[in-house]
Amino acid sequence: MLIGMILIQNTNSKNTEQSLKNLRNATNFETDTILKLPTKKLEELIQPSGFFHNKAIYIRSLLTAYKNDFDNWEKLPTNLLRKKLIAMKGIGNETADVLLLYYFHRPVFVADNYAMKLFIKLHVFTKKPTYMRLKTAVEHDFKFTAKQAEELHALIDEFGKLNSDEFNNYQLKIPYLTTNNTIKK
Repeated sequence: MLIGMILIQNTNSKNTEQSLKNLRNATNFETDTILKLPTKKLEELIQPSGFFHNKAIYIRSLLTAYKNDFDNWEKLPTNLLRKKLIAMKGIGNETADVLLLYYFHRPVFVADNYAMKLFIKLHVFTKKPTYMRLKTAVEHDFKFTAKQAEELHALIDEFGKLNSDEFNNYQLKIPYLTTNNTIKK
């Protein structure tokens, strides 16, 4: 799961799945085995995901942190844990929030591209907000458990994938939203 969060960056799930298949066949996803791979071999295995040179660096960094620090990181408050994750090379806002949500089971909102499109379509925002603006707005106005946040993220992503071509024609009404581009409190 951790490796997939790096491999999916700036590519599609088909390419990510091929890279994961290559890694599974070569290493059985054993952390030490992956860390011992020569850089060229790791890059070769993850090449289908693109940006393989950088992603190899990011994977090593993430797996090293996983091996050495993640048990201690579990105990950190969410805001401090998020800062630690973002400080790692190759982990930005979205990847940090996905890690917080699915690995550390923290109730955070992942403001990915599908969420951006949905909230613009719902007229919550008139133009594309920054990642942090959307995240902050949703987390401020909706309080949810990690399980609910996981379900919300999954539903938004599935909706976006299934309706990406028809997204502009789809009308969705949610009672929590007002007509003046704000979220009800």
